[in-house]
Amino acid sequence: MKGLLATIVWLGLCLPSTFADPTWPASTDELEDFMFVTTGFGASGLASKVIPCSNPADGDPGRRTSAEWIRVAFHDMSTANIYAATTGSVWGGIDASLMYELNSGENIGAGFNTTLTTYGQFFSTRTSVADLIALGLSLATRSCGGPIVPMKTGRIDATAAGPIGVPQPQNSLFTFENQFLRMGFNTSEMIYLVACGHTVGGVHAGNFPTIVTAGTFANDYAPFDDTLDVFDDHISTQYLAGTTVDPLAQGPCVGSTRCSDKTTFGGDNNATLKTINTPTTFNSICGTMLQRMIEVVPPTVSLGSALAPYTVKPYSLQLTLLAGGTSISFTGNIRVRTTNGAVSSVQLTYLDRTGAAGDTITTTLAGTASGLDDTFSFYGFSATLDSTTSISSFTIQVTYTTGAVTTYNNNGVGYLVQDSVMLLAPQSCLDAATGNMTIVAAVRSTSATAPSLNLALKTARSTVPAPSLASTSLAMTAGSTVGPYTLYSTSTTLTSYQLTNTQFNVTAGTAIDMFKTSSGLGTTCSPFGSSASSSSSSTTSHVSTSSVTSSTSTTSSQPTQTTPAIKPTISGYTYLGCYTEGTNVRALGSAAYYDYSTMTLEECAADCAGYTYWGVEYGGECYCGDSLGAGSVIAPAGDCSFICPGNTLEYCGAGNRLELYGPASSSSSSSTQSTSISVSTSKPSTLVSSTSTKPSTSTTSSTSASATPTGPSQPASVGNWTFVGCQTEATNSRALTLASFAYDSMTLESCASNCTSVSATLFGTEYGRELTAAWYVEAIHTNTAVLQID
Repeated sequence: MKGLLATIVWLGLCLPSTFADPTWPASTDELEDFMFVTTGFGASGLASKVIPCSNPADGDPGRRTSAEWIRVAFHDMSTANIYAATTGSVWGGIDASLMYELNSGENIGAGFNTTLTTYGQFFSTRTSVADLIALGLSLATRSCGGPIVPMKTGRIDATAAGPIGVPQPQNSLFTFENQFLRMGFNTSEMIYLVACGHTVGGVHAGNFPTIVTAGTFANDYAPFDDTLDVFDDHISTQYLAGTTVDPLAQGPCVGSTRCSDKTTFGGDNNATLKTINTPTTFNSICGTMLQRMIEVVPPTVSLGSALAPYTVKPYSLQLTLLAGGTSISFTGNIRVRTTNGAVSSVQLTYLDRTGAAGDTITTTLAGTASGLDDTFSFYGFSATLDSTTSISSFTIQVTYTTGAVTTYNNNGVGYLVQDSVMLLAPQSCLDAATGNMTIVAAVRSTSATAPSLNLALKTARSTVPAPSLASTSLAMTAGSTVGPYTLYSTSTTLTSYQLTNTQFNVTAGTAIDMFKTSSGLGTTCSPFGSSASSSSSSTTSHVSTSSVTSSTSTTSSQPTQTTPAIKPTISGYTYLGCYTEGTNVRALGSAAYYDYSTMTLEECAADCAGYTYWGVEYGGECYCGDSLGAGSVIAPAGDCSFICPGNTLEYCGAGNRLELYGPASSSSSSSTQSTSISVSTSKPSTLVSSTSTKPSTSTTSSTSASATPTGPSQPASVGNWTFVGCQTEATNSRALTLASFAYDSMTLESCASNCTSVSATLFGTEYGRELTAAWYVEAIHTNTAVLQID
């Protein structure tokens, strides 16, 4: 049997419950977020890869992320052997062994690596890659209009490749039947699975040239049926009607004997296929079969109950010791499911650390979110508690617009809050330039155990798309005593890969402040007692004579923000939405600025003062303009998920996504997009990085004799620079990051001159007028012509 990755277990409260909601917190909370909060406030960004169903993979119009996620699940499962217990063979199933099997001839195509790389970004101590593979199928199926595929959790990742055995298009019916029996499916179930798996997507000519002839389909991508991006019964109805376009049932596959769909569908003379030739029966049976497929797991794995959305769920709860040590800030959000009813208000009633009644904490609406079948509202709060009496638990009272009031008590145990150890986020920081991370925590002086910092560190692997994950623990050193708490600190160094994806806990005995992330840390550690560490109490108003100070919804007493949120207005500009880049042009092309270290929305607004629009992209790129480029359209708000490096409470767009601001009256500007961008003379059209100087606009000409070209051409060299190729941008960052410049008279020669001035060894031009430079190239992801110095 494959070696199984040891699960890193961190203490959490998870009690059995017969109620609709699980007892919070549960080990499945992160997966529950991934599955049900797909767009809007608090969305992780995972589901946005397959929403809508037509989303291209890696920006390639000939690929579909949704189809690739479904294929990945089948390939990972299909080497399963349910007879392993009696034959001594490897079991297989959904165990993420596929990430070690990408060099196998059975797993052809870029989709496997792309998908597993994506899952690796969301892999954590709570969520295995194997669970993400199963969840990915569920999300893709539902996004494409298919059935809800229930998602159970608990899969364990393999640590090595499994056996071969993925069905291949050239196999005989006999071979197919035996392979599916090995997986646990009879002939009829085999036919169901093939039809359900082939209702979206298609076949690539580049991967299977004997099945699809190059040049005969758009993007060399032959669809399985006439609804490429819809999960429906057309794969079966068209086959039965004799009008199929399925490349695995007709066409070149006949001559190459690779018509695997025709072979399987005809395994019982089309009898099974005829039972799923209506939309209702197709979706019903596919929901059942796909669930069975993702629940093929080794016998050592025990899957839990199917995930269901919480009715109410606390988010990002944080206690923070304030200056002087006499008070504690209590902040967070409450997510309320509004699918079945709108909410009027939400409030918390708490017990202090002795169990005595505390007071009521009011909340304000922080944002809304959606899922594939649900809607949610988030209510934020900020309260100041007495550090001596503090808090131990709370209940949630939700008032619905119907007037009904429901109290949620977490299945009778209350929503527990421990105050024995707490991360002090204002005093903690992460220097992205050096990788140095400092963590400061407050521990009640009565604690008999010194705290430790527990880290879950990801390490990239050159031959495996998903990273490894290992735990380490660091002792923390005692400092000053403040009120009833003692401050502790420790420091460590993260690699560049770990800067934004490291999770950590602070523990002291059985107490734990858990599941914090490095991306939530600021760049500067504030001294304890500074305004940065006590500001949370400066805008609250008293609502009673007890030990709690609670925020209200008045403009003079807004709650202190503790999590990233969309800013409605910035410097007189109004948030217009999350927008895509234009078609072959920048959405905003008049001026641009880079600041990957300290970019904030306010910084971009200042840089773009005088322009009609501005927006931030890739977390650190600021663009300005007076109109939107052709093809720039509004996208789901959750797509703009990158945190601003200079303010972890703001969003700074994402890859190919602009956090767009403009005049309040222009919220519908996407319907009147300009086909060109005028360059303003009131601001320099210069792309500036934090490490570059203003670029020279001089150009040099080649002295070599050559024929005068009659059209655009790509020179083999420019000066002493050699053409390397047309490269993509990096994932979530620029491919070349040393310096950046932009001007309308751009030439390769002027780009070479500017990049020589900063001692770069690589340079590239992009979007016609932008150039970038670097000493080295990282992972590659938008097309860039790259040249390398000899």
